Amino acid sequence: MIPCMSQNKVVAAPQQKRSQATLERLLNATIRSLDEHGLEGTVIPRIAALAEVAPASVYRRFVNKDALMRAAFLHLLERSNEANKSQLPAMLQHPTLRESADALIRLMFLQYRQHPRLLRALARFIDADTDTAFVAAARAIMEENVQLSVQCLLVHRGQIRHASPERALQFAVLHAITSIEAIALEPMSLWHNVIPEPDEKLAEELARSFVAYLS
Repeated sequence: MIPCMSQNKVVAAPQQKRSQATLERLLNATIRSLDEHGLEGTVIPRIAALAEVAPASVYRRFVNKDALMRAAFLHLLERSNEANKSQLPAMLQHPTLRESADALIRLMFLQYRQHPRLLRALARFIDADTDTAFVAAARAIMEENVQLSVQCLLVHRGQIRHASPERALQFAVLHAITSIEAIALEPMSLWHNVIPEPDEKLAEELARSFVAYLS
């Protein structure tokens, strides 16, 4: 069940299995629409059609579209967080820091290239939303995901010469994330003018700078 973040969130928590299943379909349909059509193209009739419910069913659970967006984005972030907890340690388990950094950066590029509309919608919605409780909850989950990457890479602390390996990894991971976000999601980013290289080359250079900073 999605926790109640504010008065604009879920109107009533589902009590029956059928109601819970309908809520799950609505959240997944919203995420699918965002992934395929972006924030502007995700409208209640389209979501309802994907979820195979009447539009009125959406408004029985959510007071407006923004409330549904908040629930869907938290659902997405929580699901991503759980997947990362179970999969990321093995995916980043390599003999050297360079190999692990390379794996992380290539994974980030893949994620952003596979879901650009969804991730752009998430970033823009969080930036613009006025529901401070939702924004805080979303950012807390995102921070936890960053920290998970940091903890996975801390197994290479012996190869990190910074006085504070954890803080250095936080900086390096955030630098990689924000760089890849700009490359993948912002068509007007200077990355495209200054370094107009394919993803493979950019990933290689980001991994090199990642490790150079740490060592």
